[in-house]
Amino acid sequence: MGYNLSKVFLNIKGLLRTNAQETFLGFFYFLSLEQTPPAADLERQATVNIEFLEAMEELAKNEGIERDVLYEAVNQGIKAAYLEEYGETEERQDLEVEIDRNSGDILIKIGEKVEAFDLRELGRIATRKAEETIHQEILRYRRDMIYERYHNRVGEIINGSVHRFEGGNVWINLGQAEALLPEKERIPGERYQVGATLRTYLHSVEKTGGDPRLVVSRAQPGFVQSLLSLEVPELERGLLRVEAIAREPGTRTKVAIRSLSSDIDPVGTCVGPGGTRIKSIVRELHGEKVDVVRWSDDLAQLIENSLSPSTVLRINLNKEEKYAQVIVQDDELSLAIGKGGQNVRLTAKLTHFQIDVTSPQELEQAQAAKEAQSAAETESAEPAAPAPQATDPGEPSPEPQAGQ
Repeated sequence: MGYNLSKVFLNIKGLLRTNAQETFLGFFYFLSLEQTPPAADLERQATVNIEFLEAMEELAKNEGIERDVLYEAVNQGIKAAYLEEYGETEERQDLEVEIDRNSGDILIKIGEKVEAFDLRELGRIATRKAEETIHQEILRYRRDMIYERYHNRVGEIINGSVHRFEGGNVWINLGQAEALLPEKERIPGERYQVGATLRTYLHSVEKTGGDPRLVVSRAQPGFVQSLLSLEVPELERGLLRVEAIAREPGTRTKVAIRSLSSDIDPVGTCVGPGGTRIKSIVRELHGEKVDVVRWSDDLAQLIENSLSPSTVLRINLNKEEKYAQVIVQDDELSLAIGKGGQNVRLTAKLTHFQIDVTSPQELEQAQAAKEAQSAAETESAEPAAPAPQATDPGEPSPEPQAGQ
């Protein structure tokens, strides 16, 4: 006696909610256990076909697979199973499978010959061949679909949930795909909990021998830029533009913004009323400071804007060597340099110039030290006067010569 297919399909429908693909493939296994029905049992055959269509529709819906793709995968699976069951011949090289999407009837076309086909004619080996072929076709499509869905989104922010940890690496569940947040792409000091929603920046998408490799980041400068674009609609509308960005993740970022409209203040617009826009970004970055810098094509002015609020007295530029000496007020030297030199480092990254910040007092001290060193070197270079020759008191003085 074979399995009751009505009960089998009820089980399939229940299991589809958890793993649609595996359950659908199991359908072929159940069919291989069912006895071939009598030719007169047309009503039962029709029921089987409808249940088959419903299982396919459920799989397409749950797995997000296009119906045409799924039907083609099943066609390929049935073709492989048919050839496994009945053997490959020259005549069957052009074998085609067609599934009627209204009735579920399966037709086998070999040249001009068309015949109806019942899946329960397949043996277990052929059934397994169908399962494997359909699985591979769906898997290939799924991988291509993931790549196509995400490779055009590189540089965007995507939302996911923390799924699991591998050492310092974090795997993010995106729904139908997983993304890797490497340890080096995490913001230093951040801690995550499994199941927590996390915003990340899609850094790269690469094809591999298996699923595409999606790498996300929270440490890239682009993450801050993308957050700004979400909070500042003027950036999306092309009224403002990010010209440069420098970041030390977890502590501070500088973003240089150009205004493309004379009516829009780039700094005030990005900061927002009462700082609301920039505060939202700082909260997402867990306290990382974000400095909005007014862009200028004048390099000296850009450096001055970046070092604000310290007062710049003078800037000496050497464009050939990409070097800038910046002189600020004596009492603002520490402010200009920043904690641990961070303000100067970020300004250097923003402008791609080596920057040395000093003050008038430091210059005077350096000049005095230089003059003192020069004087010391000059003194040491002068020849010493010869010492007078000593005489023995016991020796007679030399006789004076004639004419002396």
